[in-house]
Amino acid sequence: LFSSQDQKDDHKYVASAVFTNPKIGTVGYTEGNAIAKFKDVDVYKSKFQAMKHSFARSKTYCLFKILVDVTTDRVVVVYMATDDAREMIQEVGIDVKMGATKANFDATIGIHPTSAKELVTMQTPSFSYKGRKKIED
Repeated sequence: LFSSQDQKDDHKYVASAVFTNPKIGTVGYTEGNAIAKFKDVDVYKSKFQAMKHSFARSKTYCLFKILVDVTTDRVVVVYMATDDAREMIQEVGIDVKMGATKANFDATIGIHPTSAKELVTMQTPSFSYKGRKKIED
C-alpha cells in the first residue's frame, strides 16, 4: 500500500482492533479455525486487574489469550481485551506475522508494570486441544 515495490498481499495474520470499552485486539485465526487447522493447540489465558484499576477499586479486568500450535511452538492466535489493546495488538501482529514462537515470547523480559507484560509471563497452558479434542486439567 505504501511501498513502490510490487508485492503480493498477505492477509494471513492481520491485526484488528475494536474500539469498545475495554478495547479488543486480535491477530490470527478464530479459535475454532486454529483448532481445525493445527489439531494440537495449547491455550494460555490470563484474566487480571490492571494496577490502575485495582488502585481505583474498579471492576474492570483485562483478558489475554494466546493459542500455540504444539507441533511448531508457533503463536497462531492472540486475543486481548484491555485499555491499550488497540496499540498492543499492532506490535503483537508483527511478532505473529514473523512466526514468533511461544519460546520467543517467554524469552522476552516484560516491562513492569504494564498489562502487555502478561503476554510474556504466561507459562502454563490453561487447557489444550489434542487431536481437536479439548483437554482440561
